[in-house]
Amino acid sequence: MKIITIEEHFSSPKISAKMKQFQPKGSDGEKDKSIQQLIKHFLPNNDDIEDVGARRIKFMDEAGIDMQVISYGSGSPQGIADPKIAIELCIEANDELAQLIKQNPTRFAGFTTLPVADPVAAAAELERAVKKLGFKGALLAGTFQGKFFDAPEFLPIFEKAAELNVPVYLHPGIIDKGVADHYFKDERWSNLVNGVFPAAGFGWHMDSGIHVLRMILSGVFDKLPNLKIISGHWGEFVPVFLERLDETLYPEMTNLKRTISEYYKEHVYITPSGIFSENQLQFAIIQMGADHIIYSGDYPYLIKNDTGDFLKNASISDEDKAKIGHLNVEKLLNL
Repeated sequence: MKIITIEEHFSSPKISAKMKQFQPKGSDGEKDKSIQQLIKHFLPNNDDIEDVGARRIKFMDEAGIDMQVISYGSGSPQGIADPKIAIELCIEANDELAQLIKQNPTRFAGFTTLPVADPVAAAAELERAVKKLGFKGALLAGTFQGKFFDAPEFLPIFEKAAELNVPVYLHPGIIDKGVADHYFKDERWSNLVNGVFPAAGFGWHMDSGIHVLRMILSGVFDKLPNLKIISGHWGEFVPVFLERLDETLYPEMTNLKRTISEYYKEHVYITPSGIFSENQLQFAIIQMGADHIIYSGDYPYLIKNDTGDFLKNASISDEDKAKIGHLNVEKLLNL
């Protein structure tokens, strides 16, 4: 069975070296320790994340993966606040990934990194990356300077994505410090808990799910009926709450044309991001339909040799396996 995974990452040592000057500094030693513990336990080694070649293909072959759609991982130049530098480094990162993909075009495809500090330039880079480099969409990680991407200033990015008929992957990112400190940190907990709980443990998934809901509430899908969004980790909590959202945020209140779930089920595609749970898979099919589920492994943040086996052995129909494994993403990304 053919399998394509769509939330897979790389980073460039050249870009990483240039990005060091933009890395946030902790405000106190305790925060530094929690971040260090998070990095120690969850960030991949450089050999895995910087390779887009033999090492990665070896894993794919062993795990039963035919193709990865690759995007920039942590330390992305997307987050740079200086527009000029952001544009330069995003272009460099996209060019580098394009060259790596060109060496194995049947095994790799790409999502572009965008300089969101200048949304008009970001839209132009999306167009360049799709038309000239052959990229299949964009990935936006977290928020930018405290703003979600439903802010009107970022509309050019989504207008361009709709025009080009490519999706935007709304990926988790580091959440606002005030939110993290209030909900997810406590002096009684270990540095590791204080580092993981507001991040991969819960916080940034909650944040990312809220991000998708804010996009719906902004009315962007009424303005851009062709726009498609991808959300990882089985939809970042949102699918389990769609009925409640419809009951409490109904169209007469939101001034939207349809219910939250109607927008979500039409415009959003969800992926497992390496959370290989049979219960989650079964619920996702019931709630979303197999046509709106795409497969992903979150390599190399998660390196699971059973990536292919989980879907192949799942208690679902062969038709749904084919849709989730490759047919949906081939259609969505025009692969």
